[in-house]
Amino acid sequence: MKTVQLSVAIILTAATLAAQNVKPPVNVTVSEGTSMSVAVSHDGQTLAIDMQGSIWTLPATGGTAKRITDLFSDARQPMWSPDGKWITYFGYRDGGYDIWAMAPDGSHQHKLTWGPFDDREPVYSHDGTKIAFSSDRGDPLGSDYNIWVLDLKTGAFKQLTTNPAEDYMPSWSPDDKEIAFASTRDGGQCLWAVTVADAKQRKVLTASGRVDAPSWGPGGQVVYHSDADRGSRLEAEGKPLTGSENVFAFRASWASTTDFYYVSDGKIRKRSLAGSDAKTIDFKATLVVTPTLYTHKRDFDSVAPRQAVGIVRPVISPDGTKVAFAAVGDIYVMPVGGKPENITKDKYLDTDPAWSPDGSQLVYSSDKGGGFLQLWIRDMKTGRDRQLTHLTTQPQGATWSPDGKKIAFFDVDAMWRESNVSVIDVASGQVTKIHDSLFAPGTPTWSADGKTVALAMVAPYSKRFREGTNQVLTMSAEGGANKWYAPVPTLSID
Repeated sequence: MKTVQLSVAIILTAATLAAQNVKPPVNVTVSEGTSMSVAVSHDGQTLAIDMQGSIWTLPATGGTAKRITDLFSDARQPMWSPDGKWITYFGYRDGGYDIWAMAPDGSHQHKLTWGPFDDREPVYSHDGTKIAFSSDRGDPLGSDYNIWVLDLKTGAFKQLTTNPAEDYMPSWSPDDKEIAFASTRDGGQCLWAVTVADAKQRKVLTASGRVDAPSWGPGGQVVYHSDADRGSRLEAEGKPLTGSENVFAFRASWASTTDFYYVSDGKIRKRSLAGSDAKTIDFKATLVVTPTLYTHKRDFDSVAPRQAVGIVRPVISPDGTKVAFAAVGDIYVMPVGGKPENITKDKYLDTDPAWSPDGSQLVYSSDKGGGFLQLWIRDMKTGRDRQLTHLTTQPQGATWSPDGKKIAFFDVDAMWRESNVSVIDVASGQVTKIHDSLFAPGTPTWSADGKTVALAMVAPYSKRFREGTNQVLTMSAEGGANKWYAPVPTLSID
């Protein structure tokens, strides 16, 4: 009877999927992973790995991996507690990375840290009472990664490093008195250690390349990742441990005083400090993939006239009677309540219009001069255009000063809309850069007295990752006097 019911269920499911024009899921079995780390339990029996945003476990001798976290928490870098009862990791939920813990079967998942900042790379102390991790906790208008310790008994947090560099990837010494970590200090070529009791720091070693992911072994040796000689390898005391393998930059996991696990070339490996050949730990993991089904919604080939469904930067004229905006590569002006008129009507890209304070002119960006976008000004009475800038970069987001004598704009001078902020004198055409390149700044605005320019952009939490919140940056209209404002700290505004 159960077999019949199961068959009916499968038929009904397939029929439902077909009726909804949805493709059924497909199982994909893999035997290697990208950007994957590995950790061995303290009894040496089980491995935990992170793959495709989930934590998996498998026998230390190899075999079938079992997913123990869901598909959507972006769980990373698992580490075992000394008693084997817990696995800690960092996962992305609630808008940021936090430290989590769970039982080895995936049950009892619970958060250990909270807040708007990112907490990463947790690792248990050998006595199991503390977790060290890296975090950019600090100023919402700009901080850096530091080494922190969470006391699991009291829930208290302690910051151990305060250097303005990025400190990360902590690893406990065998006696739990110190924590080794990677840092961007000294060009990233040194490993450091900090004492837990009094936060005193020392340089552990200087390498020939950039070092990362230290792992302090029970015998006192520190294995770390190095990019020396344009490679990707593990080293100890300046000596290479791996050969031509492409070693992933995560902490090695110690199985004994001499043996450790790591990942290279997408494979789990086990190696000895003695320098013998690595042993590959074969595994298989089955991923459930839902094929995409693209529904054709727009006809990109037709040349017939169609209603425009998107406009860019609508701006109201100073007298409140008209609206200018960009659409489909042209500038339009529309009387309020009336029909829009295409005032550029050419084959070029025209965008980002802005009214002069008296409403007699529009400034906009266009590539009609050939090559890059430049600023153009249209006289609204005569309908004549003139090119205002002749730069080797691309000025956009133009905004007139209150007196109509200057225009501020962001000037795209690199990829991903990285731009400096500049001001041009309308009469003379002289351009003054008032801020060096920023990552994708918003449209500038002027203070009423014309002395200050403000814009919204990402205030990074740190330099290590592209994370932060959108806040207000102000600067002098002549350059300098930069100041950040966070109307609501940790909440993005625009």
